[in-house]
Amino acid sequence: MQVGHKKAYSKGGGTNLKNSVALCYRCNKLQGTDTWEVFLKKQGVTIAGDGVKQLLKKLSLSELKYLAAKHGVKLKGRFVEGGLFSGDYRQAPSKNQYVKALAGLVSENDMKSGLSEKLNSRLQ
Repeated sequence: MQVGHKKAYSKGGGTNLKNSVALCYRCNKLQGTDTWEVFLKKQGVTIAGDGVKQLLKKLSLSELKYLAAKHGVKLKGRFVEGGLFSGDYRQAPSKNQYVKALAGLVSENDMKSGLSEKLNSRLQ
């Protein structure tokens, strides 16, 4: 067995237990610099949260913000250094950041149980 990186070291992945996975020599070579999720998909393995991620991607940003608030998820946007005439600022969290943060917390039942109705009544 060899120690592989879920996110390649060359692409900023750390050498720690959270980012490590035990692989045989062949699989370690097959993974190369692909992320763990990409490698699993290439091997035909479906990831448990894929269905939820696809459903989350279809939601609007306001619906994602509602779900994040409901589940107590607080996201910080990306820090952007300003140029010569503008100061530094924090960019609002992106839709992808919300999807990644919520994928492990939200169930498909939560998604299908009338999120639109809840959101519409909240906005009115």
